[in-house]
Amino acid sequence: MAKILIIDDSLFIRNVLSKMIKELNHTPFSAKDGDEGLAMIENEKYDIIFLDLLMPGKTGFDVLEILRKRNNRIPVIIISADIQKSSREKSFELGAKFFINKPPVKEELKQKVSEILS
Repeated sequence: MAKILIIDDSLFIRNVLSKMIKELNHTPFSAKDGDEGLAMIENEKYDIIFLDLLMPGKTGFDVLEILRKRNNRIPVIIISADIQKSSREKSFELGAKFFINKPPVKEELKQKVSEILS
């Protein structure tokens, strides 16, 4: 059973992802923004992070940069409505493992989580 942190400013998306994660028999945790997510990462070990890019305050890009500077190797899956090619490329340059477009589809989520955990 993996511990998965969701960092997204949308309560609706956090709830949808939490439900999907529970259905996959993993444990979801959630943060409403980048600052809260980074604080949670300091205090707990997570197996995977789901990260939105477009948030007030620290963006997903900011979070990725901070994780990289801290040499944090938690696999990150970007889940974002930002479909620009440049955003996808920048996410991978900053260390994201996968990029999923919103709204998330359970089968794609399941596949990416399984790939990381196997």
